[in-house]
Amino acid sequence: MTTPAPTSRLAVDAAADDTVTVTAHRCDTYRIHLAQGLVADALSDHLSALASQLNAPEIVVVIDTGAAEHHLGAITAAVVHAGLQLRIVPVQAGEGSKSPEGWGKLIGALHRNGTTRRTLLLGVGGGMVCDLVTAAAATYMRGVPYALVPTTVLAQVDAAIGGKGGIDYGGAKNLIGAFHHPAGVYIDPSLTSTLPHRHIRAGLAEVIKVALITDPRLFATLERTANPLPDGQVLTEIVRDAIAAKLMLLAPDPFEQKDLRRLLNLGHCIGHPYEAATGYRILHGEAVAVGTAVAAAHTYLIGESEMEDRDRILNLLAAYQLPVTIPEQMRDAVWDGMDTVRRVRNGPLHLVLPHRPGHCTVTDDMDRPAFDKALNDLAARS
Repeated sequence: MTTPAPTSRLAVDAAADDTVTVTAHRCDTYRIHLAQGLVADALSDHLSALASQLNAPEIVVVIDTGAAEHHLGAITAAVVHAGLQLRIVPVQAGEGSKSPEGWGKLIGALHRNGTTRRTLLLGVGGGMVCDLVTAAAATYMRGVPYALVPTTVLAQVDAAIGGKGGIDYGGAKNLIGAFHHPAGVYIDPSLTSTLPHRHIRAGLAEVIKVALITDPRLFATLERTANPLPDGQVLTEIVRDAIAAKLMLLAPDPFEQKDLRRLLNLGHCIGHPYEAATGYRILHGEAVAVGTAVAAAHTYLIGESEMEDRDRILNLLAAYQLPVTIPEQMRDAVWDGMDTVRRVRNGPLHLVLPHRPGHCTVTDDMDRPAFDKALNDLAARS
């Protein structure tokens, strides 16, 4: 017996030997809306339409305390104008909330607020909130709908768009997590105008990474717009192009850790351990910049890139005032942290090598002498 219909999400095939083969198909569709001034001009209409589509009578806004200071009024006005019931769950700003304890507090708050499977969660804030809300939405009541309003450049080009939720544990980034696609994403680059320049630069480190992997035209745009720091329509176009480039890279398979997706780990194999080693005193984008710089130096030192390409990468990071090396006293801690990455990846580090803008490859690993040699090369340049 077979249940056929091409539109079915579940196909069951019972063979003669009493073996039952179950094939589950899942296809998620969501829209990413991007525009300057979107929160003030159109968010209310978008939320009203989404709530109607989901048959959701209420919205629970999960917002970090930093974003709330600047954006809670506009978000509240949009939800109220949409005619939806509103509850607000604040989350303490900072990476410490992206933890098993922070996840537990959020789940408890959702339960106390009477959140049901018809409630729409709306995560508002930076990458921490996007990751935390995605993880909570994937696990609370076995899955509830959610949408995101990212308020930092880093969240707009990364955490909000891929459907990945993650929780840090034991010094390892995103050791716990799930794939759970949002019902909608609402990106308004004007929200980033309240950020310190350091945070905007850290977000653009992620854009530099994406441009290195797949889009030399975007890399050239970043070179032209480094000074002064891009804002307004220029920033909107950079965010749009970075999102498009990343999603095209993920398109063949957004879940499997194939080489195409592994390329997005550029800068992370070293950046994540460095971020953890500092006790998260540096920003995620800054850590990614350091990891990218180390990878660029290593690629050149092993003869896999030209000097001018290495220098072009390092010069762009410097133009955005991003860090490019690890203090000598922290090298051991970062190297030890890279062992955690290896365990998560089942042995190899899967280090991404940037050869030139638009061309990267993946190699299995690097040894400690090569790690130190790359750092020494970078230190000598500073």
